[in-house]
Amino acid sequence: MREAQVNAQIVSATIRRIYTSVAVKTDGTGQVTHIISQRPIGDEESVLETGFSPIDVLALASAQTRNNVWLFTKSSEGSLTVVADALNTPSDSPANLAVDTWQTKADAVDFYVGFASIGNEEHFISSLPIVTPDGQLLGVLVATIGQKGGLYQMRNDLISKAFVALLVVLVATALLVTVLMRQLFTPVPVIKSLTEIAKNQTADSTPYTDRNDEIGRMAKAIDALRKKVIEREHLLEVKDEALRFQHLAHHDELTKLPNRVQLNNALKTAVHSLLQGDVFNVMLFDLDHFKAVNDSLGHAAGDALLVEVSQRVQGLLTDDDLVARLGGDEFAIIQRVVRSATNEAKVLAEAIVSVLREPYQFNNQEINIGVSVGIATAPADGRNSHDLLRHADLALYAAKAKGRDRYMLYAAG
Repeated sequence: MREAQVNAQIVSATIRRIYTSVAVKTDGTGQVTHIISQRPIGDEESVLETGFSPIDVLALASAQTRNNVWLFTKSSEGSLTVVADALNTPSDSPANLAVDTWQTKADAVDFYVGFASIGNEEHFISSLPIVTPDGQLLGVLVATIGQKGGLYQMRNDLISKAFVALLVVLVATALLVTVLMRQLFTPVPVIKSLTEIAKNQTADSTPYTDRNDEIGRMAKAIDALRKKVIEREHLLEVKDEALRFQHLAHHDELTKLPNRVQLNNALKTAVHSLLQGDVFNVMLFDLDHFKAVNDSLGHAAGDALLVEVSQRVQGLLTDDDLVARLGGDEFAIIQRVVRSATNEAKVLAEAIVSVLREPYQFNNQEINIGVSVGIATAPADGRNSHDLLRHADLALYAAKAKGRDRYMLYAAG
C-alpha cells in the first residue's frame, strides 16, 4: 500500500511539472489525494499549451514508478474510459476502470488504494481523482504497482524465503543460545538504534521487536519511529523534486531568466492591473548579428553571449520590471510605469541599445553585436496580451527595417 501511495505522489508531481495550472489537495499526512483542474487534463488545449501529449506525460511518470500509468476520463454515460497509458498499449476497444468497493462511479471522486480491474487485468493501484474546484469529477490518474497474480506470487516467494531464513536462524540460535543469552537480555542495542535514528541513519531495522517484554515494546516503538523518519525523508525528497520541476517549467535553463510561460502569466496580471489605473510598457528585442556569432565562433560562444546579455539587461531594470527569454536571441520586458510611459520607455530602450552595443569577450576574442527593440504601451496600444505583444512585434520589425541597432515605439498604421 505504501508503494502505491508513493506512486500517487510521483504521478502528481509529474503532472504539476507539465500542467502548471493545476493544483493538488493533500490530507493531514501530506499525501496528495486530488488533482484540481479547471478543465480535463490531456485535452487538445493542454497539448497545444504544453507541447506534451498525454502519453508523453504518463511516460515521464512511468519512468519513475517503473510501472504503467493510465489516464481515464469520465464519459457522458458516467463510466471511466482510458484516454492514454504510459506504455501506449494497443487495444481494439478502450479499457474501463472498475473497483468492486465503488457502489457508484461517484465513489471515484475519492483517493483510492487497492485492487481494481483495468480492462481484462486486475492490478493493485492508486487512483488519484482529477476534479474541478467545486468537486466535479473530470477523470482519474491510475498508477499500478503490479498485477494481482504477480503480487501474490511475489508474496509467496517472500514467505518461502522468510521461512527458510527463519529455520536457519533457529538452528543458529539453538547452537549459540548459551553464548548469546546474556546479550539478548540487555537493551543496549535498542538504545544504539535510537542513537542511529537521531543521526538520521535509518537503514537497519531495530533488534528485539519480536520480544514480548518491556525491551520488546521499546524496540517496537523505536522501529515505528524509524519508519516514520524514512517516510518523512521520502516525502521531503518528492517535495524538493516537485519544486525543482516547477522551477524548470517557468525558467529558461541557459540564462535562468523567466521563460515564455512565466512572461504570459505576468502579462495577464499586468493587464488585469489596468483596471486599477496602472500603466506599463511591453518591449520585445532580439540581437542583431547573433547568427553570425553562432556561425563563426560556435554555439558555446552564442550561449555565453546570451548569458551576458541577460545579466546586462537585468542590471538596468527595477525590482518591479521583468525580463524573460522567449527562445533563441529573443527577449521580452514588462516595464512598470511610474510617471510617463513614453519617456520611461525611451530611457530604458536607449540604455539597452547602449549597453548591449558594448563589446563582449570570448576566448580572448572581441565580439560586437547590436539590438533592435520594439515598444508598446498599455493601455494606449492595447488592453490585452495579444494586442500588446503584436504591436511590440510590429515596432520591432520597424526598428529592423530602419537599419537595426535602435528602438521604435508602436504607432498605429
